[in-house]
Amino acid sequence: MALVGVVGAVAAALVGCSSSSDEPSEVVDTAVLGASNKATGTPITIGVISEGKSAAIDATDEIKGIRAAADYANEYLGGIAGHPIALKVCEAQANPAKTTDCANQMVQANVSAVVEGLLGGADQTVAVLSQAKIPLFMLGGSTPATLTTPGVFSMGNAMAYFGSAAVEAKKKGIQRAALVVIGVPGAEGPARQMGGLVFGQSGIELEVVPIPPGVADMTPQISAADTKKPGLYYAFGDETFCTSALKAIKTVNPKAALMIIDRCIAPGSARSIPGGYAGTTVVTGTDLTEDAPDGRLFAAVLDKYGDGAKYGATAASGYAPMLGLVRALNAAAITETTPAAVLVGLQSAPPVDHPLSAGAKMQCNGKQIPIAAAVCNPDGLIAEATEDGTLTNFQRIPYDPALYLPSR
Repeated sequence: MALVGVVGAVAAALVGCSSSSDEPSEVVDTAVLGASNKATGTPITIGVISEGKSAAIDATDEIKGIRAAADYANEYLGGIAGHPIALKVCEAQANPAKTTDCANQMVQANVSAVVEGLLGGADQTVAVLSQAKIPLFMLGGSTPATLTTPGVFSMGNAMAYFGSAAVEAKKKGIQRAALVVIGVPGAEGPARQMGGLVFGQSGIELEVVPIPPGVADMTPQISAADTKKPGLYYAFGDETFCTSALKAIKTVNPKAALMIIDRCIAPGSARSIPGGYAGTTVVTGTDLTEDAPDGRLFAAVLDKYGDGAKYGATAASGYAPMLGLVRALNAAAITETTPAAVLVGLQSAPPVDHPLSAGAKMQCNGKQIPIAAAVCNPDGLIAEATEDGTLTNFQRIPYDPALYLPSR
């Protein structure tokens, strides 16, 4: 399970970044909200742990996305099993002590479950909540603790950031690829293992190119990597790291195919990259297609309940897990709201629509990926970027278990 640690290694640096934060271009269609179905029972308290806002980060829209989804569920979906959702919100602010305190607050508040979006210190919350037997429903786990601890549920599959990239590279006929990753032990080692595994299973020779954080000019490192003539460069890091990487790659080998993760993109960065992000394939975890049914619902919910939150990845990172939790528990038809009942409900729920995931289903029965029982939806997503970084043409990449099996 150490193979997936690379995503967690950069998580703290990525909190609050958005790959597409523009308002929808079309008029919001409120009819997609459906008929009113208000929750009228006794409240069920759901905890929320988010980075929130501090001097270094601003994930305010994530909390607004969670609140919007809960308000929508209370008015249109009957809440959770008829019970209106009451939220207990705590901001961790990327501070380890505050993160642990937030988890302890959830225990003290006797919440029925906790929802998290993109949280750098998720392992700390797992340690506290699992001991208290409080279910944790996350946007996407990326560490051994978040992927294997009983009672933790990860809507998405962090390993798909490697698997989807390998599948797409194979489709493009790539024979050699270079994975440009932040050169720290927690990222480089897993990148070599997981990246090497899934690209190797796809018949692609992969070179991992670690570059220390803070390197402004990566031309020497990219030039050295280019001697092996990779047909694809895949940049894996935060916006600052990827901006420097893309500049160097486009200088050294402008004809190479380009791939990045969604957290590489940030408003304004395109201006400093030759040609911007045009033609770049983006491995992502959220489908923000504005005219898709999910996108229209997301826009309508934000318009009615979002308190000014922007249509984009930050708000989606809160909206999606909150709505996913509601869908799963309502499909399970739970009759009690204790943590134990919620846990059983999540484990027994039939497949339901995974919010903002290109039509994918999720089922949290622990059987989607053998080595990561927490994952509810094993599929991945890719998109294409326009010059300014807007993501278009989202496509679901079905999970292929053969990619994650060691070669014999």
